[in-house]
Amino acid sequence: MAVLLAALAVAACDRPGADRAAEPTALPALSPPRTRRAAIAIRFDNGRTTVGDGTLLSDRLRISAVFGDVDVRDTHVVDALAGLAAEEAAQIAPDHCMRVASTGPGGATDLAPRPRAWVQLLDVGNLELRAAAQRAPLRVGLVPAVIEATRGVRYDLAVDSGRAWLAAGRLTVVATGGDGVAGFSAPIDVPRPVRVTQVGDQTPVEGTIRGLGRPVDLTVRWGSVDGRADLELRVGSEAPGAFGWLRCHPRDDGAFTLPPDLIADLPERRPHRPWAVVIVRRTAAQVAGFAGTPLRLEVADRVHVE
Repeated sequence: MAVLLAALAVAACDRPGADRAAEPTALPALSPPRTRRAAIAIRFDNGRTTVGDGTLLSDRLRISAVFGDVDVRDTHVVDALAGLAAEEAAQIAPDHCMRVASTGPGGATDLAPRPRAWVQLLDVGNLELRAAAQRAPLRVGLVPAVIEATRGVRYDLAVDSGRAWLAAGRLTVVATGGDGVAGFSAPIDVPRPVRVTQVGDQTPVEGTIRGLGRPVDLTVRWGSVDGRADLELRVGSEAPGAFGWLRCHPRDDGAFTLPPDLIADLPERRPHRPWAVVIVRRTAAQVAGFAGTPLRLEVADRVHVE
């Protein structure tokens, strides 16, 4: 009888599932967390001439705003849709430069953002730009369907002769709220306007430098130093298909010299394919309900070097 009971015990242990309780249970894969991201870019470009025909453009104030519910790995998509520069480019050490393939408005790359997960852009109700007694509503438009896995709206506004807005010293973006986002009022201080005063040994005339040889190094000078704001210098070609830009983070002390090895990497310039020298001074501010400082104000000047 003892032998029979032992045999039955061994058989029970060999049955499938006998030790199932002791086996580790596989946990379901967790999706990456999601977050709410805002990107509001306000830009002012000094009046400048167009390449080729010399037409003087009006001073223009432009604003683009995007709000989204995104995978934490896709916050760059919201930034790119508003035209904000990639974070890695914005973190250049002071008095250093980095090479980038190309830049679009505001310094963002021209490549379409590729989200890792679905991006839901948010409607925050009516959005308005204010400066003292001035008011201007932003236009709401759908984001093009060509941007993969991204649907929703973007806000835009363009104001010609925008100096009167900057003269108030402070701009405010106001939203009525929507899509689960509470209304907000986000003020931002206006930095001092900036002008390129000299490139190499030449002074710009109506936004253009002529007669500059092929320099070994290149010193760019600007006026109205402002120690409170961040500064960025971009040099490259705006011609279609041109690649090779420099993005630099100079100290706001009035001058910066591009080293020879970086100048040598710039594309060849011609009268109809000039270099663009762009200097940008920016400030940033918080927006209630969103992390970080997603509201950016940039004042920029550019000259073309033929």
